Amino acid sequence: MNSLNLAALPGDLLLEVTSRLSSRTDILNLALSSKHLFASTCPVLYAHVHLGTAEQCQRTLSMLRSRPNVARHIQKLYIRFSSASSSYIADINGIAISALVRELAPKLDALHTFIWDADEIPQCDDMWFALRMSCPRLRTLGTCYGSVIPSQRSHLLDFKNLRGFSLTLKYGYYTHHADDFQDALPFDGRLWDMLIRRSPDLEELHVLGGPLILDGTVHPLCSARWPLLHSLSLGDIMLDWSTGPGPMSSKRPFIAFLEAHPGLRFFRTSRTALSPHVLPSLDPSALPHLTHFAGSLEHLQALAPSHPQITHLAIEEPLIIRDLAPLLVAGVLQSLRCLTELRIAFVFHSSYESGSLIKNLVGACPGLTTLEITCARRSSFKVDTLAKSVNCLPRLRHLRLTLVPVATGDSLRVCASHVAHAIPRLHTFALTFISASLPLSLTPVDFGLYEESGNYVIRTDEYGLPHSLSCTERSPALRLPFTLPSIPIPLVVPLLAFSPFTSPSPPRERRMKIQQFVLNLRPGTSKHGGLGLILERSTAGDEMRVLTVLVALSGLALWGFFA
Repeated sequence: MNSLNLAALPGDLLLEVTSRLSSRTDILNLALSSKHLFASTCPVLYAHVHLGTAEQCQRTLSMLRSRPNVARHIQKLYIRFSSASSSYIADINGIAISALVRELAPKLDALHTFIWDADEIPQCDDMWFALRMSCPRLRTLGTCYGSVIPSQRSHLLDFKNLRGFSLTLKYGYYTHHADDFQDALPFDGRLWDMLIRRSPDLEELHVLGGPLILDGTVHPLCSARWPLLHSLSLGDIMLDWSTGPGPMSSKRPFIAFLEAHPGLRFFRTSRTALSPHVLPSLDPSALPHLTHFAGSLEHLQALAPSHPQITHLAIEEPLIIRDLAPLLVAGVLQSLRCLTELRIAFVFHSSYESGSLIKNLVGACPGLTTLEITCARRSSFKVDTLAKSVNCLPRLRHLRLTLVPVATGDSLRVCASHVAHAIPRLHTFALTFISASLPLSLTPVDFGLYEESGNYVIRTDEYGLPHSLSCTERSPALRLPFTLPSIPIPLVVPLLAFSPFTSPSPPRERRMKIQQFVLNLRPGTSKHGGLGLILERSTAGDEMRVLTVLVALSGLALWGFFA
């Protein structure tokens, strides 16, 4: 069906067809076929807008500001970029982008989710006021704290009836406010008043850190009760200073909070928020609908026996490999009979030759459909060996491997070919090579702190057999081995520092070189002509090279005869 026939379809039918497309590239290509198709597919194409760099933010937000017919379809807007400077005042990117969002807000009629994920809070605080007044459907907010925290009069704290809220603490917060107590931050009281008193129907809460609390006090979160809460994620946030339960009938404040929210389906915690030794006091009948869990292995040991219905698991703390580690992990995972997705990380202090770790892991979770494994510090497995071990999972469709490459190992492209041949049932997989010195506290993909990385989609023929790979590979762009001298430019107004102490700057995103191509998995079946067939490494290529030499010799003989 060509674009003219598609354009004749009713608008609601076009939206249904577009919503069935899994690739945003396919949706974009369809939208660019004609003006009518662009107008019809715009609600799907721009429903979720994710901006990942400062340049992309400025260009896209400027375009949306001048195209209100496009901006009105945005339902979720995610803004993520790195600051242009380590100084808050000199952060030109943050000033410009927050001002663009403020001007764009009156055109975002359908916006219900807004996430600000930068190194600092928005420099233009009026942005929050514009979003609150101009976007009546906005019910989910996300922000971050850096070297500067919101003031007590910030418009961020004026929202009400929120359904979702997320707070992330960036590098600057820990270098400037790590020792601050909650009572020293007046805005923190307004924040929890907004979430507890003015948002009684909160459904999602993600707080990845917070200020300290005084000895003997309890965090306001423990007293909150949200009947509709189904997702809770807690990072390094201290909830109470209690050393342990007193009488047998007493409950820790946060344990009582968990028992009061039976609708929780997603729960992520840390040792700071919930100590594993108090988790056994949780009523076994609590959290009956829990299906997604992220925490340490000790958390899982206490939770797994009473919650075998968990289907998605992420072990946040990397496991140090010792002799009994494979058996310990497998023993805990065997009780999760419904597990379909697993994310786990291992730390190797020496080269690991035995395959018992992966074999025990695969044997304990036979129903996995998605598996993510990280192996750090030492080169542990060859990719082809690991892929053959994982091939025992009959339902596996998505795989992500992050590991230190073997010194004499194959290239990323060859490794991808090995994975596709070893596990032909996969739909997508990703490979990432990291340095042995990379700390696991940093996510390699987020910061670009990897040697090489690739995302791959397996293409199959009419019989379901893989014939090619759609590849997107990333590697750090080459840099000059020297730095150019900086020329100081005098400013009329000097920049003020927020801390008298100097601290190392956070890791910056590196400029990446991206390659997109299609890798043929059946080189013997490809058809080449001319020079391509001569250079091909196959029987046909050998015969073609012999024939070429014979023709050349015959030509030389004829030339010598007639000369």
